[in-house]
Amino acid sequence: MNEAFWPIVFLAMGLLLLTLELFVPSGGFIGFSAVVCLGLGLWNAFQSSRRLGITFLMVDFVAVPTTAIVAFRLWVRSPMGRRLSLAPPEPEEIDVSHRDRRVRDLVGADGRALTPLHPCGHVEIQGRRYDGMAESGLIAEGDRVRVIRVRSGQVVVRTIEVPGSADRTSTSEDPAPSPPRVDVGAGT
Repeated sequence: MNEAFWPIVFLAMGLLLLTLELFVPSGGFIGFSAVVCLGLGLWNAFQSSRRLGITFLMVDFVAVPTTAIVAFRLWVRSPMGRRLSLAPPEPEEIDVSHRDRRVRDLVGADGRALTPLHPCGHVEIQGRRYDGMAESGLIAEGDRVRVIRVRSGQVVVRTIEVPGSADRTSTSEDPAPSPPRVDVGAGT
């Protein structure tokens, strides 16, 4: 027999067991056996001659990482690997997760508060619901709002004074008295 026979056998078994470790769940036993086989191959190579031992050491430095990379690439394509690895996102998922670009186009648009903004809530702008935040103060539900800016995917809004709905105040010093309140349906 050739002096390199047993080191080659142990190297081949170690690389095979290393590949098998990815495909067969063993709690690390197969991986430990692979390391033992690779160690025995190096030990046998150095027992034969120093030149053969150094040659096998360099082969191990190249073959073990190469085998691990190839085995991992094969494992990702296996049925178990496909179940355990994440699928790439669909185009519509990417579009949804990057909706910030669409939200930035809303600056200056008008809408209405769907919920009270204390300071956060929901607003409707151009027929779509968005997370909104009041620029300052509180905004009541149903108030007209305008988008001022976008911050962290959330629209920052302020109230808009709708013509005709503003409170009219008298310019005189004495405000006009309010009419007396009449309770309808109150019994005598």
